[in-house]
Amino acid sequence: MADPILQTIDLTKKYGDFFANTEVSINVMADTIHGVIGPNGAGKTTLFNCLAGTVPLTSGKIRLDGREIGKKPQHVRPLLGMGRSFQVTSLFSDLTVLENLRLASQALQPAKGFVFWKSLPEVSADIDYAHHVLKRIGLDIETSTLAASLSHGQQRLLEVAMALMARPKVLLLDEPTSGMGIDDVPQMIKLLRSLRKECTVVLIEHNIHLVTEVCDIVTVMQLGTVIAEGTPAEISADEAVKTAYLGEDI
Repeated sequence: MADPILQTIDLTKKYGDFFANTEVSINVMADTIHGVIGPNGAGKTTLFNCLAGTVPLTSGKIRLDGREIGKKPQHVRPLLGMGRSFQVTSLFSDLTVLENLRLASQALQPAKGFVFWKSLPEVSADIDYAHHVLKRIGLDIETSTLAASLSHGQQRLLEVAMALMARPKVLLLDEPTSGMGIDDVPQMIKLLRSLRKECTVVLIEHNIHLVTEVCDIVTVMQLGTVIAEGTPAEISADEAVKTAYLGEDI
């Protein structure tokens, strides 16, 4: 059996005497979409923040493609193959769609990314890749549009595109359909399915329909611990999940 591309081992995060995560152990296999669900306060976002390096671990380990990264700083993790989007859309609203992707790419090249007195070439491998990413997410006709002028659904897609500019091995998506209209969700589902071909996706999501549509494995959390894990069908039939989270059949 292949080794997991992302692994947490007894991951624990404390704030004072409060345990936000307690000995969370998860194995995420390569080329899969792995969902993390649970009620509010289950510790999902804290888990993502620990994975991304936004907050330090209290104890435990994180391994990315076999490499221990639990103590690596946040800015290093994208360079090691971990990308992330956020629950609240985080874009440069007064820049164009293409400029947002260029900045995302430049941020990964600290030695030359922000040399303000020297312009980057308009045609480069990064620009070509940005156009490629925009085409695959369906925003290729919006390259010159200000991010602020996009619909909310398009902004969510653009944020995923910015994370893809790092060419991540593992992409963390925090509620990618948050705030989306019902008509925008199918496009996100289509995008997520296609991403499996190039990177592993780990997502937090409250849209149960999306989880059952796209996820290969689902981890269920409650009160900072893992209470169940399995395929969407197995999770749907799990009585502990129904009681703790859903309250009814999925």
